[in-house]
Amino acid sequence: MPDATFELLRDDRNRLVLRRPGQEDAVDVRIRRSFPWSEPRRHLSVRAADGRELLMIDDLDALPEAQRRFIEQVLADTHFIPRILRIEDLDLRFQHQQWKVQTDRGPAVFRVQEREDIRFLSDGRFTVKDADGNLYELPRLDELDEYSRRMVERLL
Repeated sequence: MPDATFELLRDDRNRLVLRRPGQEDAVDVRIRRSFPWSEPRRHLSVRAADGRELLMIDDLDALPEAQRRFIEQVLADTHFIPRILRIEDLDLRFQHQQWKVQTDRGPAVFRVQEREDIRFLSDGRFTVKDADGNLYELPRLDELDEYSRRMVERLL
């Protein structure tokens, strides 16, 4: 981390504030993962509201526990890529795939237009893009229940 001393907190209007010694507080900052799929816990960028990078957190796990937990909660609150936990049904009868799934955000039903919309990641997970452009995370096949695994294997 280029700047090892910093604090992230919420102000009275629930905005995220970056506080660093000797510098003016940066209000309404955002935390973004530089490599959300391959290294979600490394290279976190703290950015000003206008997009300028203010701080790079090289390794989330190297931070003190309270600070790490706070950042994890901020990321969880702003991370809107549902993780598929189980596939209830996968209908392949038409020109598209109709998925009915359970996610960590609740049940979802969506269409996938092309096989290319299911992308393999280097760590064994997949991304699934629905017909509306929404992304879902699909865990590695060995992390799925048997029925869900069989459904996905039909597509691969």
